[in-house]
Amino acid sequence: MTDQQISYQQFLKSIPQDRSNEINRVWQTVRESVPKDYREVITPKFLTFQAENEWYVALANQKNYISLYLMPIYVYSELKAKFDAHAGKLKCGKSCINFKKAEELPLSVISEIIAAHNAADYIAKVQSVKKAGKQ
Repeated sequence: MTDQQISYQQFLKSIPQDRSNEINRVWQTVRESVPKDYREVITPKFLTFQAENEWYVALANQKNYISLYLMPIYVYSELKAKFDAHAGKLKCGKSCINFKKAEELPLSVISEIIAAHNAADYIAKVQSVKKAGKQ
């Protein structure tokens, strides 16, 4: 990654207080849920947990909302179905969930999704998905 790493506190101080409170609440849920073999990387733009160089989960402050990038729902169809069953009216992309307040998120379901796979299993699945996409 080319962005210089910063501390978590530096990241929070770089954004408006109302947003930093929401980001802190969500990121603490992520930190409590993520298996221990993922590596936390913090840059001025993103909070991430990674396996090798692959994002597993990330959080970013955008112009009009906060984005949670939940990669397991992109590579594991059963986790996507679990999330969709609880997502309500959230604005979502393939692996991106846009929100303004932490209360909008099904945090307990997100916690389960994040805890579902260790880094080795996730990397193997990502490689499988990439290989299948090239065929």
